[in-house]
Amino acid sequence: MNDEKKVYLRKALDWVEKRDFQEVRSVFEGYDPPMSFTSSTSQLEVQPDITALKGGTSKSYIEVALKSDTPEDTVTRWKLLSTLASMKNGQLFLLIPRGHKAFAAGLVETHSLNAKMISI
Repeated sequence: MNDEKKVYLRKALDWVEKRDFQEVRSVFEGYDPPMSFTSSTSQLEVQPDITALKGGTSKSYIEVALKSDTPEDTVTRWKLLSTLASMKNGQLFLLIPRGHKAFAAGLVETHSLNAKMISI
């Protein structure tokens, strides 16, 4: 994980911790890591940035949305996490740093992804 991602991941964890989520897991140091999944279509291994429960039953997936050189992998990742979130009565939250919003919004719109976009 690069330094830029670490800074934004810390901001994302701050956002999560202020919103009454429980059982927070993260790839960030000091947290239990979230479970990894493999996309059946692309065989891409996906480990969410953050997972958390809301109300004890709804599992949400929280991603730091950064520009990528491989947007197709990003779309696969977000589609998988969106599907998992809806199966578990949760949501996919895309936490978008300044300068990355057009990239994230374009992918969400183009691919009709079910994600809640939040600027951080």
